[in-house]
Amino acid sequence: MAQEKALAATPANEEERRLSDGNPVSKFYGWNNAALLFFIQFAASGFVYFAYAAIFPAMVEDMNWNRGDASIAHSLSFLILGLSYPVTAWMIGKRGVRFTLTTGLVLMLASLLMTVFFVTKIWHWTLIWGLFMGMANALAGPLCGQTVVINWFSAKRATVLGIILTGNALGGFFAQPILIRVMELFGSWQSGWLVSAAAVVGALLLTQFIVNRPGDIGQHPDNFDPLATRADTHKPAPKPRTYRSDRNWTVREVFRTRAVYFIMTISVTYLGIGTFLLTHGSLYLSDIGISKIQTASIVSVFIIGSGLGRIPAGWLGDRFELRWLMAAMMAAMLASFIMLWTLTSLVGLGFAAFLLGLCYGGFFALSPALTSNFFGQESFAKINSVFAPLLLPFVATAPAGAGYIFDIYGSYDLAFLIGSILLGLSLISAICLTPPQHKAASEGA
Repeated sequence: MAQEKALAATPANEEERRLSDGNPVSKFYGWNNAALLFFIQFAASGFVYFAYAAIFPAMVEDMNWNRGDASIAHSLSFLILGLSYPVTAWMIGKRGVRFTLTTGLVLMLASLLMTVFFVTKIWHWTLIWGLFMGMANALAGPLCGQTVVINWFSAKRATVLGIILTGNALGGFFAQPILIRVMELFGSWQSGWLVSAAAVVGALLLTQFIVNRPGDIGQHPDNFDPLATRADTHKPAPKPRTYRSDRNWTVREVFRTRAVYFIMTISVTYLGIGTFLLTHGSLYLSDIGISKIQTASIVSVFIIGSGLGRIPAGWLGDRFELRWLMAAMMAAMLASFIMLWTLTSLVGLGFAAFLLGLCYGGFFALSPALTSNFFGQESFAKINSVFAPLLLPFVATAPAGAGYIFDIYGSYDLAFLIGSILLGLSLISAICLTPPQHKAASEGA
């Protein structure tokens, strides 16, 4: 009897008892991952992707480039980003997110340093930013962070996606005035990219603490052990409030649904609109008589709106079906885009930029959640590796296309008209978006 009591008191049995009670055996590392990804996005994306809006106009002015030719680099970057996504998904599957993210950040750092020290002609810029930075953005881009969140969270998936994606917008908000001030202080655009390079070094250090999957350290998604759930019926697993597919769809099955084409229309539109504004927004505002300081303020308002929109959109996306939420956001995005096109007052432009940013940022949180909800958690990375090469070439037309529209017509009016039409089509797509029914499920019914 004494032996049995001693055995019952061993640490191993104590751990089993805690599991059977539904209690976690250690602190849930999913929130550590979320915090790490937030600051990685803040540094690497906020001070690189959003930094483009502050530094690119200075490069165009300093080297007397025309806007269309100079924007080819950004378009090529998106094209390479899309074509590289299958490689990213393969690397995530084979080596994990931490290795993939580290590789991408190293390449990003090298691209920034080459930009600083070697770019003197437009073809240098096109090669380095278009090819190398495009590959870096694919490897260090949102697919890594989204995969980690989807692995670690289910019930709060959209909310956590919103949290980590707020990091890049918040970083971009702070990057705008910092980079402009640094470039004014040192009198060169190169100094701005050096600040970005320092931020990437910080992101590289944080990446080494990422844990790919809960099982890697003996934990479970949402910090809830399914065995403990069966042992204690009083502690059920948290249930999502919105639709979740109970199957992991194959890519072929996904493209047999109409939902995927609505999703692709919405994705091309919000990414294209955001890319157009981040590439040419500062130049457009300068063209209509807005000063450089006021232009930087409006761009910053758009970026901070993008950041503030992500967590609320994610929170709402875990509680209300995404179809109507996305339709409302697309309607607001259409209205604010037209306002940005037609208004000239500083207050009106600032309000339009903020509202547009809220919607743009919200879609960043909701789009990956929608894909995983509709087609299955395990299929997310695989499906995105196919989506990106199909979608991003269309998005890639926005920077160069808008630049050449200005070079030919002397204004961005045609670009705004095309964007407004796409937003209208995406509003209709969001209204028509309903969860697809798997063929096997329908046959079973």
